[in-house]
Amino acid sequence: MSKTIPLTAAILLLSLLSPIATPAIAAPDDVKWSRVNLPTEGKRGDWMLASGSDVKHLTAAIDGTLYCYANPTGTSYTLFKSTDDGYSWEYTDYDQAIVAIVVSAIDDDILYVTDGSDVYKSEDGGAEWEDMGSPAGIDPITSLDVGYNDDEPYVFIGTADGATGGGVYYLHDVFFGEGWTDLDVGNYDVYSIASSPDFASDFQTTSVITDNVRTYAAHNYGFPGEWTRVELLDGNGASFAITAASNISFPSDFDQAQILFVGVVGGDGGIYQVEENNSHRLDIDADIISLDMVGNWGNLQFLAGDNDDAKVWYSTDDGDSWDEADKAPSGNGPTYVAMADDFAHSGKAYAATSGDDSALSHTIDGGDTWNQIGLIDTAITTILDLAISPDYSRDDSMFMLTWGGEHSLWRSLNDGARWERVFTSSLPVVDSLSMVELSPHYGNGSEVVFLAGVSNGNPAIWKSSDEGQSFGSPRDTPYSIDTWAVADDTTLFMGSFDGTDGLVYQTTNSGLSYSTLVEVGSQALNSIALSPNHEQDKTVLVGNTNGWVYWSDDDGASFEPLPPDATSAPLTGSISVTFDPQFSSNSTVYAASDTQGEGIYRFIIDSSTEWENIDSPTDATLEQVAVSAEGTLYATNSDVDGGIERSLNPTYSLRPTFETVTRGLDDGATLTKLWLYHDRLWAIDTANTKLMTFTDSLSLPVALTSPTDKAPGIGIITDNNIGNVGLDWETLSGATSYEWQLDDDTDFSDVPSEFEGETEASSAQPPELEPATTYYWRVRANEPVLSPWSDKWSFTTALGTEAFAPQLLSPEAGATEVSPRPLFQWGATAGADSYELIVSTDSYFGNPIVLKTGDYALPGTAWECSITLNYDTTYYWKIRAINSDTYSAWSAVSAFTTESPPLQVGSLIEQPPSPQPPTPPSSTLPQSTTPDWMKYLLGALLAAVVLLAAIVLVLVRRIR
Repeated sequence: MSKTIPLTAAILLLSLLSPIATPAIAAPDDVKWSRVNLPTEGKRGDWMLASGSDVKHLTAAIDGTLYCYANPTGTSYTLFKSTDDGYSWEYTDYDQAIVAIVVSAIDDDILYVTDGSDVYKSEDGGAEWEDMGSPAGIDPITSLDVGYNDDEPYVFIGTADGATGGGVYYLHDVFFGEGWTDLDVGNYDVYSIASSPDFASDFQTTSVITDNVRTYAAHNYGFPGEWTRVELLDGNGASFAITAASNISFPSDFDQAQILFVGVVGGDGGIYQVEENNSHRLDIDADIISLDMVGNWGNLQFLAGDNDDAKVWYSTDDGDSWDEADKAPSGNGPTYVAMADDFAHSGKAYAATSGDDSALSHTIDGGDTWNQIGLIDTAITTILDLAISPDYSRDDSMFMLTWGGEHSLWRSLNDGARWERVFTSSLPVVDSLSMVELSPHYGNGSEVVFLAGVSNGNPAIWKSSDEGQSFGSPRDTPYSIDTWAVADDTTLFMGSFDGTDGLVYQTTNSGLSYSTLVEVGSQALNSIALSPNHEQDKTVLVGNTNGWVYWSDDDGASFEPLPPDATSAPLTGSISVTFDPQFSSNSTVYAASDTQGEGIYRFIIDSSTEWENIDSPTDATLEQVAVSAEGTLYATNSDVDGGIERSLNPTYSLRPTFETVTRGLDDGATLTKLWLYHDRLWAIDTANTKLMTFTDSLSLPVALTSPTDKAPGIGIITDNNIGNVGLDWETLSGATSYEWQLDDDTDFSDVPSEFEGETEASSAQPPELEPATTYYWRVRANEPVLSPWSDKWSFTTALGTEAFAPQLLSPEAGATEVSPRPLFQWGATAGADSYELIVSTDSYFGNPIVLKTGDYALPGTAWECSITLNYDTTYYWKIRAINSDTYSAWSAVSAFTTESPPLQVGSLIEQPPSPQPPTPPSSTLPQSTTPDWMKYLLGALLAAVVLLAAIVLVLVRRIR
């Protein structure tokens, strides 16, 4: 039975037998502005932002799916779910009020919800719902739970009317038609209900009930009217009435410990530990609406949510002691908490809050610090500031400060793919926030983040030493902070204005104390920059709001203007300043003016007498200037559709070359501010409230590949000219076109038109060249933006090829009876300094007998063999001409045969010993006549044959 070769194998065979082509054009979208993902409102942003969210009734399914109530402004949605730890949300097909949510303990797709009147069930994660009704004539439902007996659900509800007329009811979900059964709790209002973890064996239900005088934990074991009660007494041992209660929580070993816990609202509030016959209040002074815990009795960890505020309490010692979170969730009470299943190891949990700034927050440290990650009641109407990690290539970390009703500090640890809010002005003692900056050592053993703003009406700074996870108390500053620069983990330079003078002051201990104020001009300051080697040279640069630039070489103790003898402002408008990355060697600094049409300026300290304008884009308003570590200068143009200015050579002694880059920006975009990390840029599009990024992969030069630098003997001579010379280089990511130049001198000052060109490929074919001539070549990308020119490489064309190689004269081709010490002769080649000779017993010259190459090359056109060759042996020889720069092609191969050994009377003349191959000289072996491309092709074909044989073997074995 025959079998056909699979199509995929056939395609593979064809590909192996076809030439291998490498695309030369990179993706055209690589070098363009693109939008950084930001927290976004509504469905489009996976409900990370949700104005008016009011998040409540947080519940976790057994697979980690989170459910909660939320009702964003302008929507009818009320039940949301998240399958990625709360970072993104989707609404379900449920749009009524929610009093309680319970997820099945055996199936994570089954959930129950009550709106206070009826109970609803979904078996598909909220897509479809079934109304299970409620007992006729009952008071509002306050609580809900489900117990399982042999995987059969029993649904329990508690009700309350505020006048002790509530009740406890259950419904056997399998026998839905039987209706609800009253467990006859008595004259009590019921505020919490839960089935025992061992419900299948004990059928125990516990409720928290009150008669408006006393409060009890009441137990029932499946028989109506048969309840046992344990009274809850406040811290003074007195009775009290509750108005609400948390969910009831059980230790993992409840079947042995018979201990449970519940939080209450009313009286002194608090959390109660309930045992079989008694209870006692744990040491926490707050009304608790939500409670969760993990562990066995004796090793319990708790989280509790405050009913009246966005406060979370935690305990790690069975509830003996409690701590309030240092950084609470944003929003107001009630606060609902839920622990992750692995909380004991991960410290991960969630909290849902209501009111202004409500949100779903999470913690990863056991409950001490909380960050907002979803359903956040805020907006982003303005992006104020950004801070990029100095170790961005490793940690992908950035911080963003925004305004949208309050100030929010966002952190992303994955290049903006996901954000969490780590600080907000809605927290106590935070009036406003204006700037964020990282220590220059961040990511290299440092996690220091600084914030500037106002606290209790005073200018202040905040410091975090743990990646923004927690911030210390605000520290007041002597004056407002208009601009600043962070020197290290504890040192900051700040610029301000007292109404009369510009001021610079600093702190070396993170704001515990400040240096003496230094007056810098008579206007407010706009920018401060520290030199790339500030730790060594202590140089500081300042630009003000009225055309002045000042510098200090004593770490800010004193400042003088640039130029030093200036009597009036050398520039105009607000000035942004920066240093050249090679400042330590070239003393060059830059300034940009926001006065329309003024542009960018350059100054060399201790050399320049005035600022030199190096770029004046028409009607441009330049907001900020910056230079990358590789030396490319950029400046944002805040005019509509202004983009950025870009120069690869800002230190060029003549006027540098600038380009305007707008590719990828929306129509009407206005860019302000600028942040750099190597070849990556970020800027704010204020017109569209977007954070934009640009990877300038073309700020690096093209890498040349072939001909290799200083390669000799390049090309093939035709009609006394050199042809077939190909220039090849590696592609640059994002480049769509390249410019190449070829010249016989190194300055490329007068390149003939046919010796330069443009191509979309990564190779070029120059015209015919002169033989024995050294040429220089270079390449750069020229679209969509320029790259720097590549290194200058050279090659020297061949002296000749077979047609122009030395002509072999003696021994003649095919000659016989040649002396064992032959005289080799060949014709002269113009331009040759010497000649290389190889003699071998095989035509491939794999085992040369004579090797006159490199330093052993022959100066003339004749040479008598210096060793005695074997008698009656055929030899092959060839010659090529060389000079100091290049060489010709090898001559045609010629062959001759030595004479037979002479005979003597009565005996044979002893044959001379066989000559031994000479020891190769230390010089490099002659290059093969086989072109490099032919070697690569032969290698590829050999690999293809081997792979083809392997495939055939596999197919044969399968057929058999």
